Amino acid sequence: MSFFNDFQLKITDFIFGDFTGFILEFFFNKKNSRIDYSSDSYSMLVLIIILLLTSIIFCFLIKEKWSKHFLLITEYVCVIYISVVLIKYGVDKIFKAQFPTPEPNILFTRFGNLDKDILFWSTIGTSKIYNNITGSVELLAGILLLFQRTRFLGLLLVIISFAQILIINISFDISVKLFSLILLLMTLFLVRKSGWELILKIISLPKKTFFDQTLFLPYKTFFKILILGTVFIKIGIPYFNNDFDAENKDNSFNLTGSYQVISSESPYQYLFFHKDQYLILMEGSSEKMVSFHYDISLDHQIIPEDNQHHISKHLLMKNKKDSTIIFSFDHQMIHAKPIQYKKMNVLQDRFHFLVD
Repeated sequence: MSFFNDFQLKITDFIFGDFTGFILEFFFNKKNSRIDYSSDSYSMLVLIIILLLTSIIFCFLIKEKWSKHFLLITEYVCVIYISVVLIKYGVDKIFKAQFPTPEPNILFTRFGNLDKDILFWSTIGTSKIYNNITGSVELLAGILLLFQRTRFLGLLLVIISFAQILIINISFDISVKLFSLILLLMTLFLVRKSGWELILKIISLPKKTFFDQTLFLPYKTFFKILILGTVFIKIGIPYFNNDFDAENKDNSFNLTGSYQVISSESPYQYLFFHKDQYLILMEGSSEKMVSFHYDISLDHQIIPEDNQHHISKHLLMKNKKDSTIIFSFDHQMIHAKPIQYKKMNVLQDRFHFLVD
C-alpha cells in the first residue's frame, strides 16, 4: 500500500525486518536488499514462512472460545484489505496509472525483442476500453465487499478477478505471483462457508433433468450420437489435416521462418516465410512490409502472387550446408541467411519464482 505513505511496508519492516534479514543471511546467504513484501522476493518468501509457522503455533495456543472472535477479526481485516486493494487498483486502471500508454522507447522496440511481462503491460496499456472495464469491475467488487448484503456477490467477482490476475502473472512471468496468490487465498478464506453452500446447490442435480425427459423424436440415442459425432469430427478434422501444422511442414525448400538479407545493394532487410505460405519482404530504411502468397513450381522456382493477383516466377536456390538462399526478385539477386527467431525474448517461456 504505497499510496498510504508505505505504512504497510514500515510496519512489516519494523516487526519482521530484522528477523527476516537474519534468516536470509543465515540460511540463504542473501542480504535483505529487496524489502517490499509485495514482489516475489526472498524477503517475502521468508515472511510468508514465518507467518505460516506463527499461525500454526497460534492455532494450538488460542482457546476455542476465543477462536471465533479471532476468526471474525481476521475476516474483517481481510475484507478491508482486499477492498482497499481492489478500489486502489480499479481506480488506477480507469485513470491509466497501472497500465499507462507505452513510452516511445517501447513503441519503437520490435515485438520479438520485448520480454513477456513488458509486452503484456504494453499491450494492455494501449487499450483504454479494456482498462476502463476491468478497472470498473475491480472498483465495483471492492465497494460490494464493504456491505454485508452485497459481500458474497463481491467475493465471487473478486475470485474471478484474482484468479485471472494470478494466471496472467504466472503465464507472463510477472513478479507479483506470491502477492496475487495470497490475495486469492484470502478471498477463498472469506467465501469458504457461503461458497461451499453454493457449490452444493449447483452440483445437487434434480432427480429428473432435461436430458432424462422423453424425447418427442424417436431413436434419441441415434440422434445424440449423430449430432455429437458430427460436431467432434468437424472440430477434430483440422488437427489431423497435414496443413494444420504448416509451420513445421516441409516443402521442397523447407521455407519457414525468417531470413536476414546480406546483399548490401538490396533495399530489403528481412525475408519472412509465413506458415500459411506467404512471402513477406521488409524494407531496411522504412521497415515497410510487402507480402505475396506463393507456390513452388515443379522446376523448384518460387511463384509469388500479390494482392492484385499479379503472378511472377523467380529463381530460388538454397544452400544445403548453411541454409542460405538466393532469391531473384525485382531485377536483383537477394542473398539471405536464416535467423534463429525462436530464441527471441518474447518466445522464451521463462518463469522466475523469485526475482532477486
